[in-house]
Amino acid sequence: MRRRVAVALVLWAALILIARYWGLDVVREAAEDIKVYAVPFYGRWEAELTWRLVVPVAIGATAIAVLPPLAATLPWRRLLAVVAVATAVWSLALAVVDPGDTGFGDIQYAYAQHTHLVDDAGGLAAFLDGYVQNQDSVPVHLQAHPPGLITALWAAEQAGLTGLGFHTVLALSGVAAAAVSALVITREVAGDRVARAAAPFLVLAPAAVWHTNADVVFAGVALTGVALIVLGTGRPGRAGVLYAVGGGAVFGVALLLSFGLALLAVPIAVIAGWRRRWAVLAACALAGAAVVLAPLLVGYWWLDGLEVTQQQYYAGVGAIRPHDYFVVANLAVFAVAVGPATAAGLAVLRDLRTWLVVGSGLAVVLLADVSGLSSAETERIWQPFMPLVLVAGAAVGEPARTARWWLSSQVVVAVALQAALRSPW
Repeated sequence: MRRRVAVALVLWAALILIARYWGLDVVREAAEDIKVYAVPFYGRWEAELTWRLVVPVAIGATAIAVLPPLAATLPWRRLLAVVAVATAVWSLALAVVDPGDTGFGDIQYAYAQHTHLVDDAGGLAAFLDGYVQNQDSVPVHLQAHPPGLITALWAAEQAGLTGLGFHTVLALSGVAAAAVSALVITREVAGDRVARAAAPFLVLAPAAVWHTNADVVFAGVALTGVALIVLGTGRPGRAGVLYAVGGGAVFGVALLLSFGLALLAVPIAVIAGWRRRWAVLAACALAGAAVVLAPLLVGYWWLDGLEVTQQQYYAGVGAIRPHDYFVVANLAVFAVAVGPATAAGLAVLRDLRTWLVVGSGLAVVLLADVSGLSSAETERIWQPFMPLVLVAGAAVGEPARTARWWLSSQVVVAVALQAALRSPW
């Protein structure tokens, strides 16, 4: 076991170093600016030792001490509540280190400040009807996504919900929902003991450094849908179908937020197929399709949006970022985001049912990687896929003393990143 862990950690570090030094050559030799200044991460390297680092250090140390015993002993519903709160607090603790960064304001910058486009178009129906045709005239994040989030933010604005406070609550709610959903999926598929061992690792992930953007909202919605469908696969008859319909509808909403979330159909299909719950799979597919098709009533077709998004991507920075390099660099960034504890867990994970969760998450990452539509910025874009892979920490999550060592490594990586990397989100 120790040898496998040692090999995994060496490979983890080697992947990061290869991506770093290869990337420096790529940036130096590029004919155009590929806009990756903290190779292999998006942002810039700028170390800043501030007293605010005490906040995540203190929160992290407290969580390392208390989460393993709480995960082992709390009643299940209370544990879910603790994980939700702890995940949000850990993300917030890291975010306060550098208040000068865009931080939670990224949702305002990338989406909410553009809600006037709905009114400029003459209302919601007209906006959706012309959304695909007007992609050349909208900001880059709207070119890369369906109109779901800007539509939701416009609706929230009509109800008086705007500003940094609302957007912070929105992001942290997504973070909490994603962690809880991954935990629910794990318990349903791999059992209570594995889920409890995984819980602290879903909280103290280095990925929390980038929990300040809209992609964590996408993660929360999508994984909630996946969790409901997975619950449906474990319940007989009508109850299972009802869970599936609800989950499919939520997953359909997620598809109107981000095209890439369609890849999360992989764990749905894997788990439903493993359990041979074809009726559940059909029910969730029909419910999801109904939600995705609904905007057709006012002229927006999801597949048209996907086609135009691909065109816009390759007309921009996607055309100048070398695919062969970013296939490797994306995985290196992902490796840092899920941390060394996940690498160790993958090396020693032997439980087949846990592999259904973790392996399907890895499959999603690999599909996204080779798609050609993920070239840099995956520390943000792949947030919806990370919780499923973080479950691998369960393999090193027992006993509590061992778990604390690995959780400490996660905290160290997260704090070091927060101190050294200036990211726009």
